Amino acid sequence: MADAILQVPYGTRDVLPGEAAARRQMEDKICNLFALWGYDEVATPTFEYLDTFAGMGQPGAGAFKFFDRKDNILMLRTDMTTPIARMVATRMRKDESVKRLSYRAQLFRYEEAQAGRQCEFTQCGIEMMGAAGAAADAEVIALAVSTLMEAGLKDFNITLGHMEFINGLIEAATLTEEQAKDIKHCLIRRNAAGLENVVEAARIPEQLALIFKELLFLHGGIALLEDMQKRVLSRRCWNALENLREIYELAKAYGVEQYLSFDLGLTRSLDYYTGMLFEGYAAGMGYSLIGGGRYDNMMQRFGKPCPATGFALGIDRIALTLERQGKQFAERPETVFVAYGGGKTAEGIRAACALRKEGKRVKLADRAMTETEMQQAVQENHYSTWKYIG
Repeated sequence: MADAILQVPYGTRDVLPGEAAARRQMEDKICNLFALWGYDEVATPTFEYLDTFAGMGQPGAGAFKFFDRKDNILMLRTDMTTPIARMVATRMRKDESVKRLSYRAQLFRYEEAQAGRQCEFTQCGIEMMGAAGAAADAEVIALAVSTLMEAGLKDFNITLGHMEFINGLIEAATLTEEQAKDIKHCLIRRNAAGLENVVEAARIPEQLALIFKELLFLHGGIALLEDMQKRVLSRRCWNALENLREIYELAKAYGVEQYLSFDLGLTRSLDYYTGMLFEGYAAGMGYSLIGGGRYDNMMQRFGKPCPATGFALGIDRIALTLERQGKQFAERPETVFVAYGGGKTAEGIRAACALRKEGKRVKLADRAMTETEMQQAVQENHYSTWKYIG
């Protein structure tokens, strides 16, 4: 136990001076961008009732759960979309306008810790609630692109898919609920061999089975949508492809189409997506940096049906990506070092206070020192500006 108190819990980490300030600076830039697009920042409790997350597959799967003194089961939040949906349905129930909301939050999810994946992590994100249609989705995608650029990334790609395309294929193949679950599990895991086995076991008609087997490889530009519209027989699938086409055309008006491509086998681990969905990746990184989509049915669970769309950005993953790309994701502010000689402590304090009133970042020496000692401290700590009160 003596060693345990010197360690952090599994899947967590300390953020040291310098990095902490840089991360906060990046978060501030992102949140300021959200505000420029008309999104108002909100906050929800760090923990919620377990039942609040029911309907997301397995309630509380991977969550840190505990009891309160009345034996209610609580959990640390695993995502922000669900708590914000609860907040809008209860605290903002009478507001029928379109709500553009943003957040920055610590989230908690117990999973295998690895590069870019921790049990405690930071997200910034936005939700647009009350807006249906391609225009809202195009805005969200364009803001996602702008957010990655604001964070300091340039070489990245946003892949778009559509849950209705996949659900339309499942409906046309008359798959059981269990078979549909297996199909989606293989898509999430990118398991081509497993997907082929599930399709063959389901005895799907040959033309449809071929599309299922190709799902993990249906990547491309706008021509992919045109080709697939000629191949699919399901109206549901055709409409999904047409919706993606419309979103893409509107994204061109934002000038972000060069960052977009399509992945018709894309699905995500959260069960609430109903329409367009997307993920963003940087070159050479094996994990998504940003993800989101449309989730029109979630608000029904809270008694206020409402279309919605949004995304979340992983701050920890962005920071790691920039580090691996050799980029500095925030500028270190200039610090003025104020030192003072013997008997000059009060003068040193007054000088430091005056500089702070001018908006400068100041570190005051913790003791009287000679000019030689001051110069040594400047070199060791890489101060670019200093003032000596002798």
